[in-house]
Amino acid sequence: MATNTKNVKPNCISIMLCVVQLLVVDIAVAAEPNLIWDGLKNPGIRAALFDSYRGRHFSAITQVLTEQKLGRTIGTFEETSLVLGGLYLLYGFHYEAANIFENLLEKNQPLEVRDRAWLYLAKTQYRRGRLADAQNSMSKIKGSLPIALQEERLVLNANILIAQGEYEQASAILRKSKNRSDWYMFARYNLGVSLYKMGIETEGIKILEDIGSSSAATKELQALKNKANLTLAYGFLDKKEPEKAIISLQKVKLEGQYSNEALLSLGRAYSSQEKHKKALVPWLELIERQPSDPSVQAGLMAVPFAFGQLKAYKQSLEYYETAMTRFQKEIDKINKAAEAIAGGKLVEGLIRTQSGENVEGLWTIKNILNTPEGEYLWQLMASNEFRETLFNYTQLRLSLGKLEGWSATIDTLKHLPKKRAEAYKARILQLQSKVLLTSERVDHLLQKIAYNELDSRKRRLIAYFNEARFSVAQIYDYAAKRWGGG
Repeated sequence: MATNTKNVKPNCISIMLCVVQLLVVDIAVAAEPNLIWDGLKNPGIRAALFDSYRGRHFSAITQVLTEQKLGRTIGTFEETSLVLGGLYLLYGFHYEAANIFENLLEKNQPLEVRDRAWLYLAKTQYRRGRLADAQNSMSKIKGSLPIALQEERLVLNANILIAQGEYEQASAILRKSKNRSDWYMFARYNLGVSLYKMGIETEGIKILEDIGSSSAATKELQALKNKANLTLAYGFLDKKEPEKAIISLQKVKLEGQYSNEALLSLGRAYSSQEKHKKALVPWLELIERQPSDPSVQAGLMAVPFAFGQLKAYKQSLEYYETAMTRFQKEIDKINKAAEAIAGGKLVEGLIRTQSGENVEGLWTIKNILNTPEGEYLWQLMASNEFRETLFNYTQLRLSLGKLEGWSATIDTLKHLPKKRAEAYKARILQLQSKVLLTSERVDHLLQKIAYNELDSRKRRLIAYFNEARFSVAQIYDYAAKRWGGG
């Protein structure tokens, strides 16, 4: 999915939102950084961290900036800077976070401060794809980090090595871990997949099988367990080993993120063994599910194929015709989704910004699915490009609302001198113009990404429809030759 992003720079968006946050201070006169409560004496900073833990990172950053502006920070400047940099990193402002950490490292800081700064800087560099810089930053950590950060350091180091193809070193590091955290398990999965792709299949398979057979205490780990088993199954099917694929697929839960892919693959495994009756069991279950899912669409073609292999031509014909009807309905939905995007409904359908005590910038899969275009756009959330762009757009929209609120608040501040009030309004107006311009550019990018996705799905559906129509014609032709025109 190729999109032109050269006109929308992430650092431009981040800097714009940073300026918005700084303005409220003046008027008021992520396998994520593990911000530590211990030793923080300032109640305002602790309150900011509490907001952050609740997902209100915007409010948390604003609170810290306010404490700094008012000179109310208790403790060292370095401590506050580490917290602020960590909050920026949580919020996705990698450039601002990197600037803070790099600034700290330019000064003669205590070892503990330097080590935390190097760790957080490595994380920002890793997320920005600067792997060599990230590895160099990790090598600068000399002292002993708190226990809560040690595991983060270990897994981050392993992920950097995996991304660079240094699998043996990554494996050695992960074997040192005694804490089987979610971070550790995800890093192990990445390592297993990487080893398998590099041809080191035995070790890669062993890692994935360990994950696929492990207990899962959280939903995230259960999803990873399912994904590991599905990954194993794909590999076994590629190697023409359907028996092993079936064993892995039977471990995947029937409900969940990967269940549709597992049902489709299970049917294919049986079909490759010429066990078409067995293949129909998961496939018939699959086609009763959400028809916008690509696996379900493939299943709609697989069911009549299996009946055809069993020479049950009547059932095959019925299911092909049913598939054509459902494909046409999905094509119509895609056309309506495109109209909704063109009409500006993408914002209302995909973005739910909250105010007051609610989580700011909240958007969920449930909200997306409740829109006409949502059935075909929700899988975009798996795309880092779309997710980051949508997040930035959400925050820009939220910022516009805050700017409007601040502008109205100025008129109620009777003690504020007239010249100062006018200066604030001028600054707000200037920021509103810049934020609006940036949000329009990001909105355009979102639409382009969405259009590309819709077009790809529509072309696949049209191909399925034409294939089903051709198969129907073949069945009628066969029947005419065998039983005559009647």
